[in-house]
Amino acid sequence: MRPALRIRMLSTAVAAALGALSLSGAVTAARADATPEVATANDGDLTGDGLPDLTAVGAQAGMPSGLWLARGTADGQLVTSVTNLGEQGTGTNSPGSPADWDGTQAITGHFQSGAGFNDVLDYNPATGRGVVLFGSGDGSVLSTYSGYQVNVNSTVFTDLTGVTGTPGSKATSIASGGDLYHTLNGEAPTGFPDLLMIVGGQLWDEPGMPSPGAFVGLDNALPLTGTNPTGSGDWTGWSITSSLVDGLPALFARNTSTGALYYYTPQQLQNLAYGNPVTPLQLASTGYEFAALPVLQAADLNGDGTPDLRTVSSNGVSTAHILNSATGTLTAHTAQTLIAP
Repeated sequence: MRPALRIRMLSTAVAAALGALSLSGAVTAARADATPEVATANDGDLTGDGLPDLTAVGAQAGMPSGLWLARGTADGQLVTSVTNLGEQGTGTNSPGSPADWDGTQAITGHFQSGAGFNDVLDYNPATGRGVVLFGSGDGSVLSTYSGYQVNVNSTVFTDLTGVTGTPGSKATSIASGGDLYHTLNGEAPTGFPDLLMIVGGQLWDEPGMPSPGAFVGLDNALPLTGTNPTGSGDWTGWSITSSLVDGLPALFARNTSTGALYYYTPQQLQNLAYGNPVTPLQLASTGYEFAALPVLQAADLNGDGTPDLRTVSSNGVSTAHILNSATGTLTAHTAQTLIAP
């Protein structure tokens, strides 16, 4: 099936899934009655100052268990004293504990209402379970109480029908897909982000639904490519992180063992969706191994419209890397040691 045809057929699946999930809208309605309308936060901003913050899962990178926040500064650096957004856990266990975050992946986006404050979507690759915790816009601790979080259906992350070629496969890495699906279809954006995922050795785009924490399911996801950035082999052993450019994702992909690092522009991701081969920008052949740099987070750190990269080392040292896409280089700022209470 040609990719363009697959995209058009998905519109029916999205509409059907939306009808099935309409009851979830009650969560949004309930919050809307109690909370005044607020401006839509910039990509990656959890503290309300318009600057992208660093969010990093603990029990790694020299930090204790939890979800740790370091506020971004105007020069692309960080306030090094970090706070634990995840003190109450993720809401998947009762009673909650910061250890709920161990081994999970956390990304930010407008998962509750498509606008307003940024929220946190946390995914556990070991269980295939996910949860969205609603942000407050001021960097305060995320609440796990009813009405402030919603579970994400396991079908979002797990292949139930063999669409990836291996039934039962779970996503190994996730990132925000922004408005990629709607852009491909020439539709107005909803603000609810898609998910970019690596499942079964392939890169997928799964459309978001206009309901808190809702997606169409992996069985209805759009395949982008089964060939990894090197042009040879699949996506097994790779991880991804993204930042949005005018609502569309730009993607960094790294080989977790060799440390090779590549960059896909939003246009290249669209080309992949239509079945056109692309050549991503190679930023490094080594040096970004997971063991040395467990945390990679994409963000526009200098406000030039091009995503950059933050890394956190295994001993808690964060470095901002500014991307010059014209030269294909990353320039490192002064490293900063994060300080956890």
